[in-house]
Amino acid sequence: MKSWHEGQLSAQLMRLRWLVGLAIWGVALTYRLLLQDSLTRQWPELSWVIDVFFYGVLGGLTVWACLTWIGRRLQERWEEADHLGAAVRASTYAIVTLDKGCVIRTWNRGAELIFGYGREEMIRQQLSKLLPEELIGAGELQAIEQQIEQKGYVHEYETEMLTKDGRRITVQLTGNPLTSDEGKVTGLSLVVRDITAVKMSDKRMRRLYKELEAKMGERTKKLGLAHHELEERNEELRQAYEELKELDRLKSDFVSMVSHELRSPLTNIGGAVELMLEEEELSDEYVRKMLGVVGDQSERLIRLVQGILDVSRIDARKLYLDCKELDVLPLLERVVNSMQATTVFHWFDLSATDESPAVWGDEDRIEQILFNILDNAIKFSPSGGPIGIQMETGNEEITISVTDPGVGISQANQDTVFQKFHRLDSEDSRETYGHGLGLYITKGLVEAHGGKIWVESVEGEGSTFSFTLPLARKTRAET
Repeated sequence: MKSWHEGQLSAQLMRLRWLVGLAIWGVALTYRLLLQDSLTRQWPELSWVIDVFFYGVLGGLTVWACLTWIGRRLQERWEEADHLGAAVRASTYAIVTLDKGCVIRTWNRGAELIFGYGREEMIRQQLSKLLPEELIGAGELQAIEQQIEQKGYVHEYETEMLTKDGRRITVQLTGNPLTSDEGKVTGLSLVVRDITAVKMSDKRMRRLYKELEAKMGERTKKLGLAHHELEERNEELRQAYEELKELDRLKSDFVSMVSHELRSPLTNIGGAVELMLEEEELSDEYVRKMLGVVGDQSERLIRLVQGILDVSRIDARKLYLDCKELDVLPLLERVVNSMQATTVFHWFDLSATDESPAVWGDEDRIEQILFNILDNAIKFSPSGGPIGIQMETGNEEITISVTDPGVGISQANQDTVFQKFHRLDSEDSRETYGHGLGLYITKGLVEAHGGKIWVESVEGEGSTFSFTLPLARKTRAET
């Protein structure tokens, strides 16, 4: 395979041969056609001198001029070739030429720097010496040659090669075929660029980008969660604010109601005492009547104060219970008889057996629970009617239910009926439905016994309040 310099020199010599011949032929033809006859007629004795001058001196000068011009052109081309060769030799890229069998024919300094092999070590060696075994088996060289044959070049083809010390590097190949004077492909010229550092940097950048993206995603997620939590807190604060407003309103209503509740019995007591003082002659019957009013109103005041104290104890979780084993049926009958005396428009239907299992609780507090629920049934049944009482015994507890034929409770009020200060939204609620603490206290007393309380109601058809108490045998077994 000819080198680039050899090809250039051959072409220049070919042109030189033709130029010298044409120059001599041109001078001779010019002299023969245009000058020889004229000069011979004028100076026949000098014709031979003139022939020598034209054919010798002018022909020689013509040859000298042609050779000089060609020499200058060759010098310029040689200098250009030397500069190009120096650039190729000094390039930090590996520039190698191969013959058709992929045998290395030239090896520059860049190839030495990249692969670590000297020129003497690689000239006449197979290019496959630089490829890993698996790439050779996969036909990497054939793929490069095929791409050059199809496209006429290969550009930035990425593959892997081996250095002298066994390192595996990533390279980019750019090359084109070498041809002879006849245009036949005689080999390949390859420019090899080591991009291992670039690829590692790219991988590092990709890894950093992914890490940054992951951190940003995590931070965004945290910000989203924080935003969600903030919205939840804002919603909680809004609800708390609304509850506080409602509580403030309920407290205002409670203060107003308590003032009314306190004023009413005190007014009745004061009126009864005043009538007694104004009466000149007091009969025993009149005195008993007035004292009865005073006693009833005093009990009313005591219940109100006791209710407020119970609320404080429940809120402070300091409610004391004197629990013991007791039979709830006689207690229920006693409360029913007491409540029956307070109304002529209601009657109680107690569906219970003669015997019932003993419960574990505070007798006074259970009596208070029953009184509050039955009193509530009477108040919420202004038209009168039967009030049913049922008892159902389970494995661990007894359930007592009170059903009234009253006004019923809406679904919205069923969720809040056991709250503190809650009263029905009724025009006569202040006068009829109490101070809004009875069911709250009842719920606290039931839960203090370890039971639960709930309501089932249909508005306009009545309500059923149910609560549970633990059986005594269960409590004994636990202790």
